[in-house]
Amino acid sequence: MGSDLLDQTVAEVYAMALNSHEVPTVVVKEDEETAVGLAAELAVADPQESPELGEANDGDLDDRYEIVVARTLPLAEELDPEGYAELTVPEGETGVGPAAEPEELIDLVEAQLTEAELSEPTAAVLRSSLHITSVTAETFGIEGEEEEDLGTLTADCGALVFGVSTEIAGVSTALEETYDCVPNELRTEDDETLIELLITAEIDAAVFSASHPAVAEHALISLRDVRGALPEDQYVPVISSRIAEEVPDVVDEISQALNEEALLTLRRLLYGEDALDPEDAATFWLVEEGLLAEPENWG
Repeated sequence: MGSDLLDQTVAEVYAMALNSHEVPTVVVKEDEETAVGLAAELAVADPQESPELGEANDGDLDDRYEIVVARTLPLAEELDPEGYAELTVPEGETGVGPAAEPEELIDLVEAQLTEAELSEPTAAVLRSSLHITSVTAETFGIEGEEEEDLGTLTADCGALVFGVSTEIAGVSTALEETYDCVPNELRTEDDETLIELLITAEIDAAVFSASHPAVAEHALISLRDVRGALPEDQYVPVISSRIAEEVPDVVDEISQALNEEALLTLRRLLYGEDALDPEDAATFWLVEEGLLAEPENWG
């Protein structure tokens, strides 16, 4: 699993669930690029079949890892760059795209698997929204109703300063092609910096995770990406065929339990003054959900 705190926590959730079912599992933290590469290694019988993987690994598979929890978007892009590129081409004049649908990413990944299997992806889809404050909403006549979407600001984009999370690529092009939205200025920052800039009115709007706890904490108004401009993906366990039949059903149960509300809860546990580390956050969530017995030293 990659080095992002939420990524690590999700991996810990799966590992603890497996350990509780007498399947010894240890989480190994890698950077995101390495984690995606490891998941891609599990997918193919011979890395020489994939020029991208073969060049990186010189034909030597790393057999230390039998389960890799990966995000479907970077995994699909790694396994089948051409297929992924085809999925992200805007559809003529419809303005739909360039983001791939989560189901399309799963299909693309599964089509490349020869030596691994996908478990069920998480119920939660990792989405992004455009967030504004109530002051900005009032200025531009936005009432914050659920049906309002990112296109609501199209006519005013040229006068606004947007912030974009460093975790989201290609936002400028996507906004222009899909919503005809070209901000006066576009700043790229990490999520916490973006939130601070937004609530202090140094920027007018910010694109970051739809499930960030700051949305509720600061009463931000979220404008949904209904036209599919921004990337979406899910977490999915990639399991080596060597052990696939031995993996208990609890893995799928965890995937089903990891819905949008669960990810929001985990994010709340990971950030702030009383933030927990990924292992403790995973333990807390599993215990609260009744998926793990409370540890003897808990509390």
